[in-house]
Amino acid sequence: MAAILSPYSTTGFYKAPVCKGLMGTMFLTCTAMNVPLLAHMRKYLVCKLPDIFVEGEVWRLLTSRVTFLETKDLVCGALLIYYFRIFERRYGSHKFASYLLATCTIATILETSTIMILQYLNMDVHGGGYLPPGPYGLIFPLFVSFFFDVPRVAQTHILGIPITGKTLTYLLGLQLCSSSFANGISAVCGIAAGLMYRYNVVYLRKWLKIPKCVAQISNKSFGWILRSGAPQEGAIGATLEIQRAQQMEILEQQMLLNRAREFRRQQGQGFAETLVGPDNYWPQENGTLFGGFLRNRRPNAVPEENNVQPSEEQVQTLVEMGFERTRVLSALRSANNDINSATNILLHES
Repeated sequence: MAAILSPYSTTGFYKAPVCKGLMGTMFLTCTAMNVPLLAHMRKYLVCKLPDIFVEGEVWRLLTSRVTFLETKDLVCGALLIYYFRIFERRYGSHKFASYLLATCTIATILETSTIMILQYLNMDVHGGGYLPPGPYGLIFPLFVSFFFDVPRVAQTHILGIPITGKTLTYLLGLQLCSSSFANGISAVCGIAAGLMYRYNVVYLRKWLKIPKCVAQISNKSFGWILRSGAPQEGAIGATLEIQRAQQMEILEQQMLLNRAREFRRQQGQGFAETLVGPDNYWPQENGTLFGGFLRNRRPNAVPEENNVQPSEEQVQTLVEMGFERTRVLSALRSANNDINSATNILLHES
């Protein structure tokens, strides 16, 4: 869940009703706020500190977290929620919703405290104490799990900087929090809340969670609306196929390089075999080839490392990402037990 997260995934919101509901709420609310007939309701998304405490309108802390008002922020936030839906598949909807409740609550408390302290120090970076509208407390805590749990797979390099499958997600988060200093504070508070939950500070996991009865009622009431069917196998469009073909080329290059390194390290083979590959060699009648690089090599010999069974730790790591065990075992064997290459294989099979 660690997700390596692929924007090319075709699985949609399968087993991710909470993320589907969040995205739907964001889009519907933002659209409604931009319709002239409902534009007057924008005021309910405004939260100014400390006025809300003086006037008894603490509920504005909740309504201000519903959606973004700027289109660019809405697009970036929706993409991040879509990419992070893999965490819901890993944790389960109930646990994932409890995670969002706990981290959003802590992030809101931290952000409110920060604004009050800055106002006390006569440092106005929030335009008079206005909280930036948007679900920062829901999105940025997930970057903690994304950083620690999703494997890093290098795909290419630009000016010596590795570009991985995680780069796009980080860039979206940077775009979302760099609009203003106030947005940056919201993002930092969200990340701090994610760290607190991960390390279970003051037993957050015990005290801040959704009761099972509430989860069951919600499932019976809204589950049929938010439920998504299993993904269909096969291609769904030319553009997607082109993207996948490019990704598969990179994957094949990585696998060939990994195999070449293993052959060179374990068998001490020469440069010619590393370049062409042992399966493409045909020995001469005397059992030698290229001055004795290979001896008695059979054309269809299977490399020894293919017979090595994947470790249970590797299998469990990929299973926890939401992949089936049989597919995980097959991918690890195909990738010579390289977990990064196996993750890419599984993602491209999705």
